[in-house]
Amino acid sequence: MARSTPLSIEEETRKSELRNRLCADRDIDCDYVTSLFGDPRLAVYYPPEPQPSATTPREHERNPYLTKRFGLLTSESLQRCGDFVEAHLSAFRAAYATYGVPKEIICGHLRIESNFGVPTFLSPHPLGTVPAIDMLVTLYVRRPNRQESMYRFLRRQTFALNELKDLLRAAESNGWDLFQMPGSPTGAIGLAQFEPSSLNVAVDGDGDGKIDLFDPDDAILSVAHYLVTRGWDNQPQHQYRAIYAYYGGQYDADPNKYYMNAVLKYAQNMVEYFKSHPVGPGLQ
Repeated sequence: MARSTPLSIEEETRKSELRNRLCADRDIDCDYVTSLFGDPRLAVYYPPEPQPSATTPREHERNPYLTKRFGLLTSESLQRCGDFVEAHLSAFRAAYATYGVPKEIICGHLRIESNFGVPTFLSPHPLGTVPAIDMLVTLYVRRPNRQESMYRFLRRQTFALNELKDLLRAAESNGWDLFQMPGSPTGAIGLAQFEPSSLNVAVDGDGDGKIDLFDPDDAILSVAHYLVTRGWDNQPQHQYRAIYAYYGGQYDADPNKYYMNAVLKYAQNMVEYFKSHPVGPGLQ
């Protein structure tokens, strides 16, 4: 787990620089930025060691999502989708009617991204424990490895700055308390694990006037809408590319496509599951 630590003089300088750069954005209220950076809850962490990318070649080219340890295709894992669909039938109906994305595909993303928010022994905090804002500020402020090239650090700072801008805009629009919003090490939030740069395609699925990706209805519709914005239609090849885009990477240059293949495999298994465990009538 990441741990909060005091800042060095150099890190304090970077933090001030970050605040000033956010204030310079015309779409963000500087008073809002100042209040966030003055909030005693804002913390900078030593981030956990990065995990190998799912697109990194591994011994025997094993898909990490299809390992026994990950448990993607176990009966328990499939039942989680079945129970989740049963609990949110109207949202899944709306997702298919509006965007043409079937429940099995949406489940595949939510299962891999956050396990539907269900804690397990291997992932006791599937939605994170540290606020997304803290994670992104940490990426900008702290250079954990002095052996890392300055070029890579500057790239990470640029990523963090842009993601923070999107996060703050969304927080102002939706009235979020950012210190009550846990995120991944790259600031991804909610059941759908959207990075802030994807929040512009998030959907208010339950009609309460706000977007809340920790709310199942909002997450379900948001996943479906995201896929459509990445090219999902009735053509399988377009669907594959849209699913792949959710994880990110270069589709044509990636021979493994672990994430995409795992989503499709889970969806295929769920099609069979629903044949023997039918849900609401008319739901695709």
